[in-house]
Amino acid sequence: MSDIKNRINELCNAFVFEYNNKLCGIDPLNRNKFNMWYGENDVMTAKNIDEVMQTPFFNGMSLTNLIEKKLINEKNIVSY
Repeated sequence: MSDIKNRINELCNAFVFEYNNKLCGIDPLNRNKFNMWYGENDVMTAKNIDEVMQTPFFNGMSLTNLIEKKLINEKNIVSY
C-alpha cells in the first residue's frame, strides 16, 4: 500500500486505475489538493494524502480498502 501512497504523493502524474469497469483516479495537484474521480460523474477534492487513502469515495470503498482487498493491483493500473 505504501508504494501506491508514495507514488501519488510524489505529485508527478495522475494515478489511474480501473475498478467496477469504471476508470478511476487521483490527480495530485499539490500537497493540499488531490482531485479524485470514479467514473465520469463522481468527483471530489481531497485536502491531503491521508484523505485520499481513507475516504470511502470509490463506490463506498477507500483506496486503502481497495488495496487491502486486492481489488487494485498492477493489472488494473492504467499507464499513460
